[in-house]
Amino acid sequence: MLATLREVIPEKGRAVGAFDVVGLEWAEAVLEGAETLGLPVVLSVAPHLGGPPLKALAPGLRALAEAARVPVALHLDHGESLEAVVEALRLGFTSVMLDGSHLPLEENIRQTRLAAEVARAFGATVEGEVGAVPGGYGEAVDEGPLAYTDPEEARVFLEETGVDALAVSIGTRHGLHKGAVRLNLPLLEELSRLPVPLVLHGASGLSPEDYRAVVARGIRKINLYADLALKAAEALKEAPGEDYLALMAGMKEVLKGLVEARMRLWWG
Repeated sequence: MLATLREVIPEKGRAVGAFDVVGLEWAEAVLEGAETLGLPVVLSVAPHLGGPPLKALAPGLRALAEAARVPVALHLDHGESLEAVVEALRLGFTSVMLDGSHLPLEENIRQTRLAAEVARAFGATVEGEVGAVPGGYGEAVDEGPLAYTDPEEARVFLEETGVDALAVSIGTRHGLHKGAVRLNLPLLEELSRLPVPLVLHGASGLSPEDYRAVVARGIRKINLYADLALKAAEALKEAPGEDYLALMAGMKEVLKGLVEARMRLWWG
């Protein structure tokens, strides 16, 4: 069943899984995993990752979400402009993110506030971001400087935009990490005092202990993509035979297993 982000985010001490998908097979795997556990989930699309155009993919995702036996937020991840946000809302997304984290704070606030106003007109929720989570996808990368979230900037951003969820930078990076991840847990504890659910981007490659630590300190939504992409590629490389449908079925089972494992860990 379709839900907003506000409706699927749990209380502190748990985190909902937000899984970026690049096709309907991935989406089916995510939803089957969530249904097996009976837990809400965020079905997320980040257009910069590639895959079908949003206008082609969205109808199928919405149909799958509506038919699901658990609450599903259909979320635009890393929307790069107000136009992208509006397109997603018109296509039936129930949650959107305007990513202005690379902008000066004042411009980030201005654009995110506009996105929030539009989203609420559609009955949708909105996520914003303060602080830069660097990185990329493909080979293991550590591209770009890490800019931790400044607590005072986050407070001002929240007051000015009224976002429903706030993505913060505490040491993670998008993509596959070259080395160990060093999380700034004291910073997270300070940020958790803000009256808003906190979101962790760049969560692939973390240890179970890392996940437990961030959830215990206030992270309530965790985004995942790189681990899914890695497992999907491995499944296709290792699968016997050449039948396309059999290959897709095998990949889906692998992704479903990963989704279930992460959701169990994050939800507690």
